[in-house]
Amino acid sequence: MSTYSIYEYICNAYLIPNFGKYKKKEINKEIIINFTEKLLNKGLKPKTVKDILVILKQVLKYANIDIDFTMPKIKKKEIQILTKNDQKKLEVELSKSIDEKSIGLLLSLYTGLRIGEICALKWKNIDLKNKLINIEKTLIRVKNFDKKIKTKTIVILDEPKSISSIRAIPIPNFILPILKNLKKEDNFFLLTGSTSFIEPRCYANYFKKIINGLNLKKYNFHALRHTFATRCIESGFDPKTLSEILGHSDVKITLDRYVHPSFETKIKMMNNLYPMCSFNKKTQSFEL
Repeated sequence: MSTYSIYEYICNAYLIPNFGKYKKKEINKEIIINFTEKLLNKGLKPKTVKDILVILKQVLKYANIDIDFTMPKIKKKEIQILTKNDQKKLEVELSKSIDEKSIGLLLSLYTGLRIGEICALKWKNIDLKNKLINIEKTLIRVKNFDKKIKTKTIVILDEPKSISSIRAIPIPNFILPILKNLKKEDNFFLLTGSTSFIEPRCYANYFKKIINGLNLKKYNFHALRHTFATRCIESGFDPKTLSEILGHSDVKITLDRYVHPSFETKIKMMNNLYPMCSFNKKTQSFEL
């Protein structure tokens, strides 16, 4: 549903208005280059333009039109990670009164769940006996196609964005007693303790309110997931294990995004190197 909504919007808003006037044989590389520049000049972000061009490429492929064109360069975003001091402050604040909303933040920080996955989580997805969280759904806001409903968008429970996102995550031992104490009926949402849900936008505002109250840096909600992944790497997780817990489709995503050792770690690793023979500090030479 969400993917269809995005594709439908891009086709109607950008592709059909710009390419609908051309015959198949008239479409060439120059037209696509001009289209790309037009989008960028309108102020669209390179990432948005790239998403549009990816769909255009799929349409051309379906029509057997083979045109090789360049995607706009996207500046790599610096991921947000809570400092250890800020993480401690947040955890202390959450521990003062653990309720449904605060346990959601704690789970995000210690399992790497995405905000949509946390908002979609029901008690039936939490297996306390086997100490597992089963991720099967995500909560997202999409374009409304039902003409009977006046709102432009609606919130739906949908399948996760990829097959790898459907996964089982072990629950850290220290969180188990908290979950057992909060346990509700299977069909109740974790964050509300009822059959009503909190949508991601509202839950992000709840997190923002806590961050502001602690006078911390303006972290976004996704910083919890990034922090989890970074702490895992620091504690010695192998990338493959972490990749599966995060629900990445490829371990390369995990490696590119999170496996970046600090300079202190580089110094430590370099100083673990020793020569095959002894080194005489006085003469500054190697000796057999």
